[in-house]
Amino acid sequence: MAKKDILNTLYKAVTRGSKQPLVAWTETLILAIIGAVLWCIAYDIIDEQTVEEMIISTSQKQQFFWPLIFVLLVALRYGFTHGFVCALTCILMSIGYFKYFQILDAFSFYKAVGLLIAAMISGEFRDAWEERLHRNDLDFTFMQRKLDLFTQNYFTLRSSHDQLEQRMAGQVVSLRSNISELEKISERYPIVGVDQHTRLENMASSVLTLFAQIVGIEVAGFYAINEKEKIETKALYTLGSMQEIDLDDPMLKDMLEYKVLLSPANAQNDEHNSKYQLCIPLKDSSDKLIACVVASQVKFFTLTDQNLAILNLVVNYAADMISSGVIAPVIQTEEKHTFLKYLHFVFTQSTLHREQSSIIFCKGKTKQALEIFDKTISTRRGADIYWRRINTDGEEVLVVLLPLTTLIQAQMYRDRVKNQLRLNKIAEDEFEMTEPLDVGIGNELLNEELRKLGLTENDINKCTKYN
Repeated sequence: MAKKDILNTLYKAVTRGSKQPLVAWTETLILAIIGAVLWCIAYDIIDEQTVEEMIISTSQKQQFFWPLIFVLLVALRYGFTHGFVCALTCILMSIGYFKYFQILDAFSFYKAVGLLIAAMISGEFRDAWEERLHRNDLDFTFMQRKLDLFTQNYFTLRSSHDQLEQRMAGQVVSLRSNISELEKISERYPIVGVDQHTRLENMASSVLTLFAQIVGIEVAGFYAINEKEKIETKALYTLGSMQEIDLDDPMLKDMLEYKVLLSPANAQNDEHNSKYQLCIPLKDSSDKLIACVVASQVKFFTLTDQNLAILNLVVNYAADMISSGVIAPVIQTEEKHTFLKYLHFVFTQSTLHREQSSIIFCKGKTKQALEIFDKTISTRRGADIYWRRINTDGEEVLVVLLPLTTLIQAQMYRDRVKNQLRLNKIAEDEFEMTEPLDVGIGNELLNEELRKLGLTENDINKCTKYN
């Protein structure tokens, strides 16, 4: 290895000139002197031979012109200027030597001219070659900088993309936008004249894609459930390379038994290892399982409590949409059990995922005030549940259930309704609205308002009991 390094060093020393001007000119002068000495020594040898052999020595014993090697070496190492100066110096020193010994007639001016021409040609070639190499070096440096900049921007963009993906994965998706998507899906696939299984087949791809957008599902299958609550092994639609469903998977069995959405974080049986990351049952308002979504691969950062809470609500509405074509109905007075079902569902999800939901009670005392009910309902969000009810005093009450809505957001909703009242010139005593109430355990103010609607203690206990 050391020998190779020595050879490389010698090669660079011979083929590449010094970048320091003093060293370069010193080297030029030294090589010019060596060339002149060799020129003069060669003449002396010829002169001695001429004394003995006369004409024969000059005509038949021509020797190689060694000064040419040193001039070419300088010209190829340093270019035209140094080569020309080296040749000129060598010639002048040789002329001086010949003139000093008074044998100028023996000096070969043909060799001098040839030496100058060789120095100029080789020097010009070296300068042109050096200029070309310099341009190539500049181009290489420029491209290297562009490559470094591109590489830096690429990794910066990739890092930013990964951070953005993680940040977006932890954000809450819009419940309202997802409900709007469900409404669009329902409009594309009318329920009239279509049996439930055909409707499932038609809507499977759209519904599964919507679920995937909420929690980042990458590989999953949409499966129908028959009347015996058995999963059909053939998927109606698959996302990614979903393998054949394993009906003996413990999480899948727990989903069928408890009829709740399950993930590794809230699996009913922690002792069993499941190959699935999400088991999503589609259960309609009659508590009937109509289908399920089984996901084997989900983005880790998307399984937040907020996203799972939204997914639960969207799944519940999607099941109702498939069964009845209605997503979030306006519940009439006699449909108490339907309202209790929604209230129980919202309470369960709020408790399970620690996400706040709110409820507001509105009471109209005049005909104009009651008309505000209809305007409020017509501008409602898709996820909100409205229940018209006659209370124990015979007054008409509109109950507004706001899933996954904080008290601050519910207060903003209340302010919008009150502003609508002012625009319609309705006095505040004609339309009463309670402050937003938290749908949570142990809220006595909520229980008191529910009792005024004619709900029994048993009704309240059932809808506020987590199971």
